[in-house]
Amino acid sequence: MNRWSLDRIWRTLVTVLCFVCFALGGMLLSLTLIPLLLFPRQPELKRQRARQMAGYGFRLLLGVLRLSGCMRLETSGLERLKSADGCLILANHPSYIDVVVLLSLIPSANCVVKSTLWFNPFYGGVVRAAGYVNNTVGDALIDACTTALQGGEALLLFPEGTRSMPGEPLRFRRGAAHIVMKAAVPVIPVIIVCDPPVLTKGTAWWLAPEQAFTFRLAVQAPLTPGYFAMTDLPAGDVEPVAIGARRLTDGLEEYFSRELKLYGYGYA
Repeated sequence: MNRWSLDRIWRTLVTVLCFVCFALGGMLLSLTLIPLLLFPRQPELKRQRARQMAGYGFRLLLGVLRLSGCMRLETSGLERLKSADGCLILANHPSYIDVVVLLSLIPSANCVVKSTLWFNPFYGGVVRAAGYVNNTVGDALIDACTTALQGGEALLLFPEGTRSMPGEPLRFRRGAAHIVMKAAVPVIPVIIVCDPPVLTKGTAWWLAPEQAFTFRLAVQAPLTPGYFAMTDLPAGDVEPVAIGARRLTDGLEEYFSRELKLYGYGYA
């Protein structure tokens, strides 16, 4: 196939247009619509409205990518997200649009986002209005996530902390394990495969792959806090908790790696 076929040029132009419009739309929402929508004083109502607006924007972006032929979306197990309130949703993170797809499906969910997005001129207003969790390191992050989960919110988190590199083994951080142990809530794993890889770490965001990409998202059955049999540790004992978090992180890595292989995604 010609690396610069008319089809690829078309998909590259659509991709650039989508992300430019999405960034400008986020800034417009932050400056105009968000302040108007958040006029009510009730904090919960403000967050709900902001998340609904973000969800509309995500669905619009995906709709354009799909209708233009840039992207195909395949999903399974979505019914499990309907009862995700109070659950921790963990997903692997191969692509920049992982969060876009997931929050388009569950716009009411909370989400852990990078600190830089809180002050981003395009998205910062929306992120703050939606009340998403700032990924501040340490106990502050764990406490904020635990509070959201125990308050009945579904919480989306990428245990890798950043996008994975194609072909490399998963490397989960221990924050997710600490949250599971402290909040004691069910975990809903989400397996994501993007074929061919697109919007990966270290690649040009604007360059479409040589062929349209297929985004596959599989929502797995919820796992109870005791699934890995690693949460029965003495509360307040620093060393056992640290050991438990390491073991639980290893268990999560093994689970996701095994499931990804079942979906035809292996590692070098």
